[in-house]
Formats: sequence, C-alpha cells, structure tokens
Amino acid sequence: MAYPIVKHHGAINGVTGSCHQLQMTSQSSILIDCGLFQGSDERIALDRNPLYPQIDFSLEGIKALVITHIHADHVGRLPHLLAAGFKGPILCSEPSAKLLPLILEDAFKLEVSREPKIIERYLQRVHQQVIALPFGHWFNIEQTDNLRAQIRLQRAGHILGSAYVECDLDYSQAALTADSTVIWPPIP
Repeated sequence: MAYPIVKHHGAINGVTGSCHQLQMTSQSSILIDCGLFQGSDERIALDRNPLYPQIDFSLEGIKALVITHIHADHVGRLPHLLAAGFKGPILCSEPSAKLLPLILEDAFKLEVSREPKIIERYLQRVHQQVIALPFGHWFNIEQTDNLRAQIRLQRAGHILGSAYVECDLDYSQAALTADSTVIWPPIP
C-alpha cells in the first residue's frame, strides 16, 4: 500500500466535525483536528454512530493530535478522544495553546460534566499533553529506521492562531488545511 493515506473521520458530508487521520505507515499516523459535528451534520453523525460523539475509530498508532484552530467543530470532541485513551501530544500554535483551555472547558461542560473537580482534572491533563509550536518551525513526530516524520504549522489567517499543517515524510510531503482565509496583504 502506498503511503501517506488520509482517512476522514469527520467533515465528509458537511463542513463540521473536522477529524482527519494522516496514515504515514501501516503503524504510524497523526490525527488532524477532532471536532464536533453541528447542525444537520450532527444528525448524519448520529445516524452513522449511535454513540456519537464518542470516538468510533482505533487510536492505535496515532502519534499526535494536531489542531488547526480552536473552533468547536475542530476541537470539540477532544474530551471524547481523551476518554477513549489518547495519551499522545496535542500539537497546536502558540496562540491556540493559550486559548484552547477556555474552549475545551466549555466543550467539556456541554458534552461531559459541569462538576468543577472533574473539569479541573480534565484541563490539567490537557495542559500536560499540549505542546505549543511556533509557526514555521519543524517538529519531529517520529524518527525511526522505518520513518522520519515532521510537521510544521504555517499561518492560515482564519482566526487567531489558525494554521495549516505541512508534513515532511521520508518519501512524501503533504499539506493539510482546515478553514483558511485569504490574508491581505500576503504574508511573505
């Protein structure tokens, strides 16, 4: 099988629920976003998975979650991803890392619990897993005999901290984007 392969776990039939898996090898991948479905997209998600918003795909081999920006349709299922057992790093831009706890606290209250002690434990776990990346700098995802994989975030212009993801693999390069906005004047 030729890699990389992109598997879509959301934003397939609509624009919400962004969640995409870049399969780098048969045993190694990264997840790009893990968002909530909203509006009519949510009804479609419930038809497909009666347990939605629980995670309905295997986490085996996922090395990291990369967040493009902090809208709920890109990060809102993070509480369920952690509950499903994801323990890898959560990579995002520096501005997104500062704002992420506010957004996730709201998502957690809506989706899981309003109990202050549970929320505090959840936010502590998120804080431990988040790695804030500066724009334009490469970050190593995996360095093995079988794979050298790195990513870097570039400004997307959608909201404060939004990014598109450049992936550099031994055998291929890919760019993955979520919501983007034309920036004028262009950033050099």
